[in-house]
Amino acid sequence: MRLPVSLIVAVWVLWLGPGCPLDIQVREEADAGCTGDACVLACLRDRECPEGQRCDDAFGQCEPGLRLTQPCPDSFSCPPLAFCGEEGRCARPCSSGCPTGYLCGPESQCIETCEGLTPATLNNYCDSSLECGRCGFCADAGGVEKCHQPCQSDAECPGGQPGVCRLIPGSTLRVCRLP
Repeated sequence: MRLPVSLIVAVWVLWLGPGCPLDIQVREEADAGCTGDACVLACLRDRECPEGQRCDDAFGQCEPGLRLTQPCPDSFSCPPLAFCGEEGRCARPCSSGCPTGYLCGPESQCIETCEGLTPATLNNYCDSSLECGRCGFCADAGGVEKCHQPCQSDAECPGGQPGVCRLIPGSTLRVCRLP
């Protein structure tokens, strides 16, 4: 007894037509954490977030808001455990613990690490490291305070010559010599 060709084709179409049911469960839409017009990016440190956002330590995702050392109108605008200091910038004392991507600066305030970046305020006059903005330390430069790039070794300084990463007087912190 032979099955009619149309019956074989119908069974074949029903069996293969819908596709593998696992295919639906395995594929996910590439939404990059987006829902509607809002996107949520995963992060470990502030520098991984777009401008105008900071990394929420508790949830590990970018959120709108000011970062440490940025100008602020009030303490409510600053990240958790930070306040709007006398300089009008978000500040977090090192005693509260510095978040990932920050280190304790000369005035015991958390300052963002450079990791290969040169501070935008390099060589500017300053009264505190908060005035140096992202990844800058305010340190003595021959009788005046100027913004320097923090370092741990000569290789982290522009040019990388021996002796360019020097200790800040009276501290265990180091900065690159100014050009």
